[in-house]
Amino acid sequence: MTRAAALGLLLATTGCVYYNGMWSAKRLARDARRFERDGQDAEAKLAWARAAEKAESVVVRHPRSRWADEALVLEGEGRAGSGDCTGAAPILADAMTRIDEVGLRERAQLAAGACALARGDPAGTGRGATPVLESGDAHRRSRAAELVGRAALARGDLATAVDVLARSREPGAAPARIRALIAAGRLDEAEAALQAPPAGSGRLPEADWTPVFGELAAAAGPAAASRAVARLVLARRIPSGARARLLLADGDRLQAAGVVDSAAARYAAAAALVPDSAEGGRARVRTLQLQAIAVARVEDLAAPRAALEQLQQGGGAGALDARALLQLITRVTASGESDADRFRAAELARDSLGAPRLAAHLYLDFARQHPASLFAPKAIVAALSLAPAAADSLLATLDSAYPASPYTQALHGEASPAFAAAEDSLALALGVSAPRLRALGSRTAAPVPGQRGPDLEPVFPAAAVPVPLRPGPPSPARPVLRPEDKP
Repeated sequence: MTRAAALGLLLATTGCVYYNGMWSAKRLARDARRFERDGQDAEAKLAWARAAEKAESVVVRHPRSRWADEALVLEGEGRAGSGDCTGAAPILADAMTRIDEVGLRERAQLAAGACALARGDPAGTGRGATPVLESGDAHRRSRAAELVGRAALARGDLATAVDVLARSREPGAAPARIRALIAAGRLDEAEAALQAPPAGSGRLPEADWTPVFGELAAAAGPAAASRAVARLVLARRIPSGARARLLLADGDRLQAAGVVDSAAARYAAAAALVPDSAEGGRARVRTLQLQAIAVARVEDLAAPRAALEQLQQGGGAGALDARALLQLITRVTASGESDADRFRAAELARDSLGAPRLAAHLYLDFARQHPASLFAPKAIVAALSLAPAAADSLLATLDSAYPASPYTQALHGEASPAFAAAEDSLALALGVSAPRLRALGSRTAAPVPGQRGPDLEPVFPAAAVPVPLRPGPPSPARPVLRPEDKP
């Protein structure tokens, strides 16, 4: 083989290796974008990381080749897409500084802007992505509009966010724009945007849509959010798991608002949609929780308790939720060894289980079984808000049987120095707090609606602040004991 032929073969081999490395990097980047469109975030991050590795090898081994600039940009995009924005920052800065080709520079600007948004720097996102709003490439303009709009939303510039996000066809732009409309109080426009057909194609970004409904519920009520969820799951092609999670979250909002029947319907729909999944198990536990919340007597908990015992035999998140709810029901239904235990059961039924009828029954049952207890009037006061139909008779009982009780006096707005002492006594009986020293004659305001009594979960005290010592004469120095002086 001649020397010229050998040199030609070497150049051809080197060029082939170089081309293969760049081809592999581009293929991995295409895979990463496809994974992102399909909502496979973990797979997308892995593909981006591998693309960055392939592109880096091209940059290092062939820094003067005609594809070196593209490889540099692709390395920065890959690191950014994999979540390594710290590693991507210097690469993207280098690319934006020295690359003249407009398309490559815009890609670097978009990747840098996405990283700035991820680390909570919306101003940096604006600096990086705003110039790309005038790009000659439609896709890059759309991506820039999403980033600039999200940055404006993060800054609180709602008008700019609404206007700029309307120019994007990226999957995450629509929910971000609706959030901006909700935050601006433009609820009619937000609901109209929710009814509009989706722009573009591809996946529904669940993480972007989930907060939309929570914010809409806070602004317009859970019924409005529930209607929006129903329209979305009917109009969009959503994976079953994501659809079930949206229904579960909607059911939770409806339950918190007291719309129990609608919440039960949402849970039933989620369980039917994905019966053998974690979401299906959670939906069944939520349904049993609604049954437990509605009971009026301890005996009525037998049916949901039996169903929970079956559910906890399975695996997954549903079994964990079933076990936690079953443990709570067991604590509520335990007979207890003292009057404090029975009072604790009523507190748990009200505050943890959220079963008002059962809690009222337990409070009044406690007062009947322990009429001489210091806490019998407190139990009656607690039952007042849970059983309003019996309010008149309960008030008459308090005034006739417990007129001197600090709880009766506090209910009528009378100051009672014994109220704080009674609360401390209850805390000690429940074993959830240490007694607090109070000055004689301290006054306590009348109780307000809401939770009463000590917290049933441990309260960890704040770290003590060291008190500076008063200056004084220095302590005498302790003698140093040498090894040979030791006995």
